[in-house]
Amino acid sequence: MPKSRAYQDELMVYLQDSQRAIAYLNGALEEGDPDFFLLALRNVARARGKTVDFILDRVDELGQPMLEWYQLLGLLKELGLSLAVKETSQAA
Repeated sequence: MPKSRAYQDELMVYLQDSQRAIAYLNGALEEGDPDFFLLALRNVARARGKTVDFILDRVDELGQPMLEWYQLLGLLKELGLSLAVKETSQAA
């Protein structure tokens, strides 16, 4: 019987499809936890061949805005609204 691939390997293959990656990120946004969303974003970046350094550099640039992110998500939720991810024509 062949060995099954690890979850992370399967996830990387799954997230290479743009529509699946979009659904994955939108699901993470719906959770309302910026840290969870950043983890999902890291996974999508890895699936698209970005290095760990690339990902960490971008996340580190966020710094203080994370608090603002929480506040924005809270305000949107109070208004019955949410954010969504969609593909652009410049997808790499």
